[in-house]
Amino acid sequence: MPILVGTCAWTDHDGFYPPGLPDAERLTFYASRFPLVEVDSTFYGLPRPATVENWIRRTPTGFVMDVKAERRMTGHDRGLKAAERIAACTEFAQRMQPLRDAGRMGPVLLQFPPWHVRSAPALAELRELCGALSGFGVSVEMRHRSWYDDAGAELLSELRSLGVAHVVADEPQAGKGSVPFVPEVTGRLSILRLHGRNAKAWYVRGESSRERFDYLYGHEEILVLAQAARRLAQAAEEVHVLFNNNARNYAAQNAADFARAIGQAPPPAEAHLLFPEG
Repeated sequence: MPILVGTCAWTDHDGFYPPGLPDAERLTFYASRFPLVEVDSTFYGLPRPATVENWIRRTPTGFVMDVKAERRMTGHDRGLKAAERIAACTEFAQRMQPLRDAGRMGPVLLQFPPWHVRSAPALAELRELCGALSGFGVSVEMRHRSWYDDAGAELLSELRSLGVAHVVADEPQAGKGSVPFVPEVTGRLSILRLHGRNAKAWYVRGESSRERFDYLYGHEEILVLAQAARRLAQAAEEVHVLFNNNARNYAAQNAADFARAIGQAPPPAEAHLLFPEG
């Protein structure tokens, strides 16, 4: 019942990396500390083939990279027709194939926008998107509360029928643009994605998302989330725990805290840990 712990992105985490470390070396350093990362740059556009090859070259065998779907695929670019989204999925899959061939590829994260409401057409489109990503693992994160009006029964049933992972999100409870914590497993893989609980900044929009995710999980919160991960691991073959509270050094710090809370050796990072030795 492996539980892999990491962060969303490796380019943030001020204070985690040694002073003077070149940006090009950050992924190598990160991969020496954590077994898992989520690639979020793919949301903004497809990486060049050389970039994907660099990811492979700079990480060890066994390192896992969950990859966030490009924005065209999940409706963040409004106005695209369904056929254009499916075409974007096909192009994305082709670009990610070398990562899959190298054994680094985790699931493709389909994170839908907060205005993506529950409907029969939305469910039908989800089936099409997953079909276009056949051969890849897929995880799904909904962000509009309507998907959980019935405790998520319809969504969870659909995800189980597709064999894809339900993303268990931890986030502030702040209206329709946030979802409840629903620790349900729908496939062989389970994803626990932790956004922090900064309710005051949840709807803030600016040059950076860091203000929204400016939250450091405390000792008791980490312990409760660790228990949730253990329960997920009882029903899934593998659990990915990803911290997205990417303000300052919070995500890397909390990922190290979490690793220790579930009995794993924490990474030898310079950051202060909530769980001191002894």
